[in-house]
Amino acid sequence: DNTKNWSEKFSLDVIKSTGMASCKVTNDRTYMICVDISTCSFGLTKIVTLSPSVVIINKSTIEIEVVDTVSDREQVKWRPLNPEQIIPFWLYDIKKGVIRVRYTHNRVTSSPFMMNQKHRTLLRMDDEERPAIYVEVTATDFDGVRVIFGDYKIGDAPLLLVNCLKKDPLSFCQVDDVRTQVLPPLNYVYYTWSDPLKPKELVISCGSKKKTLELTPRCGFLGQDGDHNVSYTTFVDGVQTVLLFSDDTKVIEATSGMPSLAESMSQRVQIGIHDIGLSIVNDVTREEMLYISLNKSKVVWTETRRLRVRPLSHDINIHLEELYRTQLEQRETNPDDKELLKNKYHMEQFREISFHGHTAELVNSKGQRKIAKRQALDGLWIDYAWSVTNASLRIKINRVQIDNQLD
Repeated sequence: DNTKNWSEKFSLDVIKSTGMASCKVTNDRTYMICVDISTCSFGLTKIVTLSPSVVIINKSTIEIEVVDTVSDREQVKWRPLNPEQIIPFWLYDIKKGVIRVRYTHNRVTSSPFMMNQKHRTLLRMDDEERPAIYVEVTATDFDGVRVIFGDYKIGDAPLLLVNCLKKDPLSFCQVDDVRTQVLPPLNYVYYTWSDPLKPKELVISCGSKKKTLELTPRCGFLGQDGDHNVSYTTFVDGVQTVLLFSDDTKVIEATSGMPSLAESMSQRVQIGIHDIGLSIVNDVTREEMLYISLNKSKVVWTETRRLRVRPLSHDINIHLEELYRTQLEQRETNPDDKELLKNKYHMEQFREISFHGHTAELVNSKGQRKIAKRQALDGLWIDYAWSVTNASLRIKINRVQIDNQLD
């Protein structure tokens, strides 16, 4: 039956719209198609543009190949890309969206990386001539994914480490990575993540002092080593994130522009609006022309970190929602069984999970606890924080919809 291969329906009664349509086929795969609808200048004709949801673009000067991986296994043949070439790419596992890249001439292969979340980074390549390749992923829920590869240039490295200590070396590695590197005194190095799928945090040690750092602009103390305190600062110099260590607080203050290591942006105002709508009305005819709405997200599992509500990773969200619905079904089937409330669950990252209403408590293998809440993210979220010398403004819009109200 060929009708089974048709996509889901989508409306043409819009002035401008970009979205995704899913199309399931007989081999149990789902193809996502990007649908762009616009109105011509005369306002009478609709222009519908269909394109693949995932596109790979090679802007580097070397021929590369890409492949889709599931559980670290290659799913199809490697797809070649010449310099300046663009190809469509159909994933076997759309939810995970993990791929690898390799150089065609020597088959040097990168670690797998996510391609369904917006980010940019350098991928380590075990090659002397080209030790890294730049990748940028632009991904949205409505216009698909663009994966762009390029040659390395200054500023592409996620981090520049600078050791201003005169005598002490620094040891560092990515969290959960056993490969430790050493940065000698009065030296610097450009660094990229060993595994893009692991947490983007760095473990730093100097002598007996050890600390895990996130790459957010801040100042702090690594600890006292011998007769001097080791301080650090993370700041952005142009397009480059810099992590600098020194035992001279004047160096820290001069490089970071922060006059005090103790200063933090403790003053904060947050505004969250679930849904907000705006109507554009013709003042002469009193007819509504357009309706613009900012809508809340679908229900997801979130955690609160540093006064900011953040959704858990895509994989954890899916597994946690499955466990939550399983418990919900069990409670509906046996409403008088109070023992169901005490049930413990587990998943790959967490050895113990318990639910309390719309809240979940997750315990990892190290015994660390995390509280997650099931909720929808605000349609419009604004965060303004400030201190004596610094200020930051963050604005997040979850979903925008524009509807044509004219007949």
